Amino acid sequence: MNFSVIYNPIATKFSQSVLDHLVFKFIEKGYTLNKVRKSEYAGHVIPLIKELDPESDLLITLGGDGTVNEAVRAFNEIEQHSVYAHISAGTTNDMANNYNLNRKDPIKSIDKLAEKGVETKVDSIIVNGEPVCYVSSFGYVAPIPYLVNTKLKKVLGHAAYVVSALPILMKKPERVEIEYNANGETRKTTVILALITTSKGMGGINLYHNVDLNDGQLDVFFLEKLSPRLILDIFPKYLNDTIDMRKYEKYSTHFTTDHLVIRFPAKLPTHDLDNDGNQATFTLTPEENTLDFTMGKKIKVLMPEE
Repeated sequence: MNFSVIYNPIATKFSQSVLDHLVFKFIEKGYTLNKVRKSEYAGHVIPLIKELDPESDLLITLGGDGTVNEAVRAFNEIEQHSVYAHISAGTTNDMANNYNLNRKDPIKSIDKLAEKGVETKVDSIIVNGEPVCYVSSFGYVAPIPYLVNTKLKKVLGHAAYVVSALPILMKKPERVEIEYNANGETRKTTVILALITTSKGMGGINLYHNVDLNDGQLDVFFLEKLSPRLILDIFPKYLNDTIDMRKYEKYSTHFTTDHLVIRFPAKLPTHDLDNDGNQATFTLTPEENTLDFTMGKKIKVLMPEE
């Protein structure tokens, strides 16, 4: 059994000692090192995955959530041979939470993965042809992950998102009319924020509990109402990581489905779609005003059991 590593050297928590520890731990577990490759530019993980997958039994990425997004995009375009694993070394590290690893310490994640990793499968999403590994969103606060200053993230870490969110939270939220079809029904509503996910959470917090990452279902949340009382209730819970979005039925619609179509009959959201914390590669127009969410490929993943 061999393994290959792809690392992002500009990830917030990356260091040579972390990379060395990763290589050492898996050699210690009996794997043979195949190749170690550096991601040198945005999108580079995609061709690296395609190159290394056929010749690797285990393929590990070391980087942030954007690194996983690129890996999943690649795996959706090929017949996956290797088992995929990820060590989170970014700022938010939502995928550490999804993959049962340590969000703050990549060394602890490496040790846990090496000692307790088991092969499983996880869902991915396709939105308008673009593969997404765990969340797609639009509306209130959704664009913050890709609008936040990169240098600010390096200085403040996760707190940079909180700082960037404050000006948006102080403004009156935009309301967007949508028409959506799911589970054989078509409905209309007005949304402030939409989250379509296969994830336990996003933005560095747990939003849902007891989520099955391999159930073939999209978890859909539409925030339809917002009040100062709700913001005052959510914000401290955000800071303490105790939010459970399913408890806000009074303000929202929540359901699961394997196919979701959203159309914007009037105006489009001000900002482009956020896919895994990145700006979507496509832009909606008044003529092409529809989002189509389907289930992508199931990705073979090595991760510890909870």
